[in-house]
Amino acid sequence: MKIVAIGGNVIKTAWDEIKEVANQRLFDVLIHNGGSVFHDFQRATEDLPGHSYPLDDLLIDYECNRKASELVWHWIKTGSAPDGSLTQICNRNGIEVLIFTALGVDFWQLFNGHWETFAFKTKRDFGVLCNIMKEPFHYICMGSAVIHPEVFVKVLAVTKPKEFQADVVDFLPNQYRPKTRVAKYGKYHCMSHKEYLMNWLEDERSKK
Repeated sequence: MKIVAIGGNVIKTAWDEIKEVANQRLFDVLIHNGGSVFHDFQRATEDLPGHSYPLDDLLIDYECNRKASELVWHWIKTGSAPDGSLTQICNRNGIEVLIFTALGVDFWQLFNGHWETFAFKTKRDFGVLCNIMKEPFHYICMGSAVIHPEVFVKVLAVTKPKEFQADVVDFLPNQYRPKTRVAKYGKYHCMSHKEYLMNWLEDERSKK
């Protein structure tokens, strides 16, 4: 079982590569944080000059994030993701998609108040991940320095798995939580997410 947990930077810098890995069904579970799901839907539906709106623009009027934000809430409530998104590709290929984030940290949280629905999904997703991590697994944490490492440790505490590997991929070396909570069970790959995913795809091509 291969689990890939991503942050927003993966979507910003390696969107094509992570979608190709999903298209080839090279992993079984995708875990979003609040940034990655938002930027996934934003890139799939909005014609932006960059990967997102500049922070200075958002501080003047955050309403420019409304479209993608409403899509995130719609996905949380219905499971339906926009065409062209990584999330939709995973849904189509039978890859489980989970999400963990914190209250008040994502722009999409400003555009709705369905907190009970979101809380229920978080509780459900935590239970799903606990069941998945009872069996042998390979966990790859990419670009989330806080949320994913902390969720990972809590699931480990619940499930106490006997056979697993956990790696970190990040261009910043030796970040505290990824290093001490995840990579202690595997490796810390200090490289860009794009480079790691391109190497992954090349390895798969060499096997054929």
